Amino acid sequence: MKKALTLVALAVATLTSAAFAADNYDLKVKGASGKAGEKTTATVKITPKGAFHVNMEYPHKLVLTTPDGVTVEKAKLAASDAKVSKEAIEFQVAATSASAGKKTITGELKFAVCTDNECKPTTEKVSIEIDAK
Repeated sequence: MKKALTLVALAVATLTSAAFAADNYDLKVKGASGKAGEKTTATVKITPKGAFHVNMEYPHKLVLTTPDGVTVEKAKLAASDAKVSKEAIEFQVAATSASAGKKTITGELKFAVCTDNECKPTTEKVSIEIDAK
């Protein structure tokens, strides 16, 4: 029985990673923590893999939706708001939580990675954890 469950879990994990096109980029979200009422900074970073690189001409963007009690300095971040190079795209998300507790900012990230022969524009949903003390 354990063997069957392990195989099912492995199959689900394989399907999940394929759905995120992880073969051509890594997406890392680093949440933030700090005192309630004070600004914290989270990071959303895309790093191309293998022969892929960041498309420097694509209009990369991150659009955020905040829960009640959380504010962000900017809800719509464009490529000009990020650190963009052929090696990575990094968005810094400055957020303030009015009260203590864990909250989640959601967002939609649009970016493109390319090789010399093809480009892959991608849209990913992201969740950014904010932990105010």
